[in-house]
Amino acid sequence: MAFYVSFWLCKAGSRKKHYCWPLFSGPTMGCGIWLLHYMVIQAHHHSHAINYNIQKTLASLLIAIVGCSLGFVCFLFKKLRGQHYLLPALLFSASAASMHYLGMAAIVNAGDMCVSTTDIILSLAVIFITSLIMLRFTHMMLVMTSRNDIYANFYRLGATLTLSSGVAIMHFLGSCQINMASIPSSAMPSSQDDYIESVITMTLTGLVALVFLLAIFIWFVNFKEHLSNELLKRELIKKNLLLKQMTQHDSLTQLPNRLYLQKHLNTLFTHQTDPLFIMFIDLDGFKRVNDVWGHAVGDELLVKISHTIKESVSNEGFVARIGGDEFITVICQKDKDVVIQLAQKLLSKIAGHYELSATTVDFISASIGISIYPEHGKDVATLLKKADVAMYYIKNRGKKNITFYDEIEMSLPS
Repeated sequence: MAFYVSFWLCKAGSRKKHYCWPLFSGPTMGCGIWLLHYMVIQAHHHSHAINYNIQKTLASLLIAIVGCSLGFVCFLFKKLRGQHYLLPALLFSASAASMHYLGMAAIVNAGDMCVSTTDIILSLAVIFITSLIMLRFTHMMLVMTSRNDIYANFYRLGATLTLSSGVAIMHFLGSCQINMASIPSSAMPSSQDDYIESVITMTLTGLVALVFLLAIFIWFVNFKEHLSNELLKRELIKKNLLLKQMTQHDSLTQLPNRLYLQKHLNTLFTHQTDPLFIMFIDLDGFKRVNDVWGHAVGDELLVKISHTIKESVSNEGFVARIGGDEFITVICQKDKDVVIQLAQKLLSKIAGHYELSATTVDFISASIGISIYPEHGKDVATLLKKADVAMYYIKNRGKKNITFYDEIEMSLPS
């Protein structure tokens, strides 16, 4: 756990540019190595209690803290680190090995302690190689911090397991079969010895408690950061949806605008088999409303008429406002007579009475020009233009009527 905490502190400092955080990584890792060493020793089966020299024991803790701190300093500074992590790996492995063998020497009643030269060399090689692998994982963790936190967590876990395994293997290779010597009655521990044991016990307990407190702190920070990121993500999605709504819908009537209409028609064209009827609806007499009562009343009228058109079309088609008092209705229908009936229904509904805030309007009507896909064209611009021409054709011949685009009678403007 202490190793995981130390790597998290290194990652957090790199990500947030708080360079004081990685300074705690070294001491935390040193305490973790020291704790692991003494816990493994206590896990051995011994016939007698283990007695320690307090000076050597605390000196081994100091070596672990200082060595790991220097290792992290070299690792975080690229000029000292180099490309192959040799110097920081040497510092990590040297501090771990020195702490281990000094800690073994701190055992007062260790009996016969004989470690072969081969085991010592193997233990040093193991801790050095695992330090190199651990540093590689840590480097990848820092690289992935700004890209993907999930991969960063995997690399941090890999560094933790690598270092833990290396320290444990080094301990078992560098330890003899300790046979605690019995202490004669004349050499029973005095009150001073009891005090030394209490100091070591309190130190171990304090460091374990500190690691757990740091772990709880990290969980709290990660939870708070995750919650903040989740809220920010939801807010960003909400803003994007609102922006999409604003760019593809009319701000006054909330109907789809020309941009949305073009996308919708292009989508329909890709898999359309039945004819599409494009109705171009233009209001008759709307200019009078703006001139007499102002644009605010005109906007109020447009909102009411947009609701009328949408309710009349219902699920039979698609309604959009492309500007001013111009609306487009798209109907997918095989029967032309059904489309004519719907267009006549629209004319009847639009030519009604509208109770507005400043007045009552009862003179509004509409002219509707209709083009057909694919008969009159296969692209949006052509179909809209021909429906527009048909609409002006009927408007110039009495208004309040409908007509289909005719290639012979009607001609597109050059």
